[in-house]
Amino acid sequence: MPEDSTRDDWKLRYLDSVAELDSRERQWGETEALLRQGLSRLSLAVDGIDPVLDRQLEELRKLLREKAAPASLRGKLEQIAESVRHLDDRREEAGAPGGVGHGLLGRLFGRGAAAAPAAADAERRRLRVARNLLQELVEDLLGQDAGADLLRRIGQATSEVQVYNLGHELVTSLQPSVPGGQGGPPRGGLKPHEVLLRLLEHIEVPSELGGRHEDIRQLLLGAGAADHTEQALMAIADLVAEIHGRAHRDRAEIESFLKQVTERLNEIDAAFQESLASQREGYEEGQELGRNVDDQVNAIEASVSQSQDLESLKGTLRQRIDVIRGHMRQYRESEERRISEAERQVERLNERLQSVQQESEELRRRLKEERDLAMVDPLTGIGNRFAYNERLELEVARWKRYRSPLTLAVWDIDRFKDVNDRYGHQAGDKALTLIAQLIRRHIRETDFVARYGGEEFVLLFPETGLEQGAAAAEHIRREVMDCGFHYQEQPVPITISCGISEFRDGDTAQEVFGRADAALYRAKAQGRNRCVTD
Repeated sequence: MPEDSTRDDWKLRYLDSVAELDSRERQWGETEALLRQGLSRLSLAVDGIDPVLDRQLEELRKLLREKAAPASLRGKLEQIAESVRHLDDRREEAGAPGGVGHGLLGRLFGRGAAAAPAAADAERRRLRVARNLLQELVEDLLGQDAGADLLRRIGQATSEVQVYNLGHELVTSLQPSVPGGQGGPPRGGLKPHEVLLRLLEHIEVPSELGGRHEDIRQLLLGAGAADHTEQALMAIADLVAEIHGRAHRDRAEIESFLKQVTERLNEIDAAFQESLASQREGYEEGQELGRNVDDQVNAIEASVSQSQDLESLKGTLRQRIDVIRGHMRQYRESEERRISEAERQVERLNERLQSVQQESEELRRRLKEERDLAMVDPLTGIGNRFAYNERLELEVARWKRYRSPLTLAVWDIDRFKDVNDRYGHQAGDKALTLIAQLIRRHIRETDFVARYGGEEFVLLFPETGLEQGAAAAEHIRREVMDCGFHYQEQPVPITISCGISEFRDGDTAQEVFGRADAALYRAKAQGRNRCVTD
């Protein structure tokens, strides 16, 4: 064989080997990604069984998110396996039917013994959240009529796997039409990734998960967002499951704290019972001392009346007095022991009460911080929809009781999609933040503004009639129009439209919001950048 031919043959074999190696590396990478994703979802499936196991699972999910080395994952998985084995041993010792491992298999594959009640509750909650999430997507993308069959099957789904498959069916149905296919654009002209972006804006996340929320948002804003719809949908589902898992762990922590409080109260009760018994014992010893002293005094009186010898009388008196002193000394020593023990007991109780008080203050502080964060829109810094619902309930109750006027205004940024498309979503975010701050700056302390969702805001005017509310809204509209918003040194024209309605006798909050929302649409139809009352 010629030398050139041999060299070319080896070169081709080398290139083929490199190509095959690249192909295998891609397959391994895809397999590893699937395994990590599956492992993360499996870890969420067993949340709520045991606090120690929950912490280890959270650490595992963190390692998965950070793409830790296999050695780190292996060590963490061995810890989890050991925890599961100990839980199984404890359940077997307690006579529980089926171990944790068996219960997990039952939860994952639908067979075997029933899972623990808390785990079953967590599974039902996740299933309910997944169903609600997917039903909302179907209604937004297809509408209730076109998506009626899919909505019905989602409502009948009995496992997260079924919901996942139905979600995949939804995504597949939204792909661009191909010959013989039935796919098409979603209702309202919105693309799937745009609907997911709107849905993501309605998900309130704790600060610890803000990074994941932003990652999904950037994925849906990226150049290839249309190709990542399914990935984003699954990421949103995982995010919602994580939020509910954290809520479950927070509740478990509160339950653990309440259990500690109950134990401390039981200790306090036992201490009081012991103190009461000690007081009763002291009372009985005091009574006994009184009787002994009376006996000795009576004996002294008898000796005095009967004695005819002074020396003999002195001896008898001295003996009786020594007996009384002995009784008094015993009683005093007994009282000193009781008082000393009572002081030590009070000191122990004070330490435990201070510990409970500190834990209570810390828990109250954390709950307040988390509640405050849950009520704030992270982008604009004003109240979110949850905060609006809470304030609305308060203002409606006050309106019903005192019959003072109450006006509601609904705002929407004009042509906001054009701003995002032309200048980018960062410009849209800055516009949202600016408008939120302008509204808050030009209302009274008693008024309330919140981001209702997307580019919509809602404003409550307590103690304000329709005419006054319309005047205040008009002032805000002009301030926004004249704000001179710029992005990257480019002027960006921003205007807003508003619908306003006042609460009337017999109204519900939904009816007033509906009227204000209808007025907003009329403002849009009349040319935008205006306020309309109803």
